[in-house]
Amino acid sequence: MTQARGRARELAILAVANELLEEQGYDRLSVDAVAARARASKATIYSRWPDKPSLVAAALIVRSRDQPRLLWHAQNLREDLVAFVELCVRLAETESLTTFIGLLAAAEREPVLSEAVHQTALLPRRQDCRDIVQRAIGRGELSSPNVTEKIFDLVLGHILVRYLATRRPLDPGEQIEFVDDVLLPSLQASDVRSALPSK
Repeated sequence: MTQARGRARELAILAVANELLEEQGYDRLSVDAVAARARASKATIYSRWPDKPSLVAAALIVRSRDQPRLLWHAQNLREDLVAFVELCVRLAETESLTTFIGLLAAAEREPVLSEAVHQTALLPRRQDCRDIVQRAIGRGELSSPNVTEKIFDLVLGHILVRYLATRRPLDPGEQIEFVDDVLLPSLQASDVRSALPSK
């Protein structure tokens, strides 16, 4: 088997793992089921990934490469925040909430899965927040980088709680309302506090 064919086979197996993860959730997913649907032997799978957490972690990493990215066309902080909230809502809509919560729970037990969730779901969004703040500082809209975590916590927390409570996403009007009524006032207040001299 050539290297290219081997890689193609790996990607096919990982695609099946992602399909079953979405359909069944992490706890119900089994290596046997992945092997059966991918028409691969368990020996083939275990020769590449030593266990289920490693297989699912690799599947998450591959899937993350096709996720939408935040585009940097905004002219001000408000536009950046609207774009970021819209992106997070879109990403949330591509995930089964039950599956994502199951992954978070499993990640508490499995370090390799924890790292994959961090790298694919959390780290890119934290980087988006850092970029938003740096752009705002460059435009003179903010003065402190300390508000980065506030964007991350408020946006992801609000979207997750919304899905848990109502099982529906923020519509475009609600996204803008959240930015104008919650995010911007909170960031501006935190930025002012950060700029004050410590006592």
